[in-house]
Amino acid sequence: MHNALYFTLAKSNLKKNRAIYLPYLLANVLIVSMYYILTSIRSMMQTYETTQGSNTDLMLRFCTVVAVIMAFIILFYVNSFVIRQRKKEIGLYCVLGMEKRHLSVMMLWEVVLTSLGGIVGGIVSGALFSQLAFLVFLALLRIPSDLRFEIPLGAVGNTCAVFGVLYLLVLCYNLLSILRTSPISFLQGAKEGEREPKVKKIPAVLGVIFLATGYGLALFADGIYETIKVFLPAVLLVIFATYFLFLAGSIALLKWMKRRERFYYRPKNFITVSGMLYRMKQNAVGLANICILSTMVLVTLSTTVSLNMGMENIMSNRFPKELILSVYQSDENLTRTVDTVVAEEMNRQGLRQKNGYRCQYTSLVADGKGEEYTVDSFDSTFYFNKTLIQIAPVSYYNEMNQDEIKLADNEAVIFSSSKENYGKDHFRLDGVDFTIVKEPDEIPMEEKQEFPVMDTLTLFVKDVGTVQNLISSLSGGEAATFQYSYGFDLDGSEAKKEAAATAITNRLRNDYGIACDIELRGMYEEDFHTFYGSFLFLGIFLGGLFLMATVLIIYYKQISEGFEDRNRYQIMQKVGMSRREVKKTVNSQIRMVFFLPLGLATLHVAAAFQLMRRLLASFNLTNVNLFITCTIGTLLVFSVIYGLVFKLTAREYYKIVTK
Repeated sequence: MHNALYFTLAKSNLKKNRAIYLPYLLANVLIVSMYYILTSIRSMMQTYETTQGSNTDLMLRFCTVVAVIMAFIILFYVNSFVIRQRKKEIGLYCVLGMEKRHLSVMMLWEVVLTSLGGIVGGIVSGALFSQLAFLVFLALLRIPSDLRFEIPLGAVGNTCAVFGVLYLLVLCYNLLSILRTSPISFLQGAKEGEREPKVKKIPAVLGVIFLATGYGLALFADGIYETIKVFLPAVLLVIFATYFLFLAGSIALLKWMKRRERFYYRPKNFITVSGMLYRMKQNAVGLANICILSTMVLVTLSTTVSLNMGMENIMSNRFPKELILSVYQSDENLTRTVDTVVAEEMNRQGLRQKNGYRCQYTSLVADGKGEEYTVDSFDSTFYFNKTLIQIAPVSYYNEMNQDEIKLADNEAVIFSSSKENYGKDHFRLDGVDFTIVKEPDEIPMEEKQEFPVMDTLTLFVKDVGTVQNLISSLSGGEAATFQYSYGFDLDGSEAKKEAAATAITNRLRNDYGIACDIELRGMYEEDFHTFYGSFLFLGIFLGGLFLMATVLIIYYKQISEGFEDRNRYQIMQKVGMSRREVKKTVNSQIRMVFFLPLGLATLHVAAAFQLMRRLLASFNLTNVNLFITCTIGTLLVFSVIYGLVFKLTAREYYKIVTK
């Protein structure tokens, strides 16, 4: 009997508070639906060619983790607004004789009803759209697909389990709120006022310092290594700065506006500034959250869209030649064998080489800057903060550049892979000095890179004997180990190119025992599309998740403040304020609150642009104009959505305060 009564009360409460609970239920459905779609895509991908353990599967797993974290944050954030608006109602139940244990049972039924609605609605809507999402995912990865409808039971069970735990945590939070709060506090909680906050100078100053430091790290990091090293500190500093600036800086700004008498003592500005000032303490965290989430949306979508749209630029940077053959230990006889095998297989397939190069060289890793370098190791091991030096006979330079340079023992031609040239007259390696006679702007063997992952200097010297003598003097008598690189573009069909590449690899490895690798651009293209397509899906998914969180936080923040401001606006109307003036004041207040986070988020994105550009360069995307276009396009689309949310919340806020 009692359970039936509490169940009836719970249903009645949900109906009476539908203005609050309907968006809450919709949010639950959307969150559950997105999580179910993600887990079902991962399940269906594993029934295709197995992706478990692959980059695609790892990205999907990462998405599921982020989705759970965001679901936890959104549910608790929105639930806290819902409970806050119902404090007076709960207090009335206490006055009418309901004990806290009775309220707990009623709250249990409310959570059960909303959780059932969220989970069932989310799984049903997710099942309806999961196949479409899966087809889009396969299209991004360029994987052929067949139309079939399926509901992976594992995804259903996983979704029910995860959100069952989350709703249980929400229930525990609500029960603790009831048990730890007195009935009087409930009655007063809905109309507790805020005292005018004081300006906290230390947090405000810290906010400015943190923001300047974070922006400085992002703008002035030098090279990929420095960029990766400062990325996390810069992000954390900007996040802390955002909270400090909204908590303390916004109050300082509003008090400054209040001191400007000509501005402040106007009806619209007076109400807007005074209202925001008294509530800024509780507003600040919400505004900072909106700003940070907006920044996440803009950065995530602009970078992942750029990577997907810049595939041609990425492929040309990663594979400067259509086919590149690398032999790891080489001598003159072996080089002739490799050249012969390549020529035979090209002729067999009827393919024609063009824009080619050949180069036999030895590599070492060095420390240093300017003209002075010190040998670190005699290999080509990858290091972020060191320089790779490749040393080759000048005859290969002459061959690939149709030149006839002749060098003395202490002379060299040098090429730097960095955007800026080497630009020195001498090059000194462990005391061995070379006079630089020429520095070309480009060579077929290497490409200039705006942000090279590892700085590379290619040094062309007199002949093979000079290379051997140099390495012997630097290593204490050890002979140089040569590598051989042979690259060129091809005319012909993709099938013939793949057949030739496979035949060359098999013959060199099996018939001659030569350790080698071949990179054929066409054979890697599918893998690259899969990898970057996964990134785009991750960006769209996370961007959608962050956007949904942003919209929900904005909506509930405005609805909550509407209920708080209703009495104040009603008093204003009684003393002569017209509905037209109320509407203008409402729009002014919401516009100021609304677009402050968007403005700061745009500033964050602008400051992060150079840092993100360098990170994209490490993924072989160097098309800056494309990244600028994608960033501006993302900002414009997001601003339109943001504007629509502004219209919606302004209308709802106006309805509440004038009701």
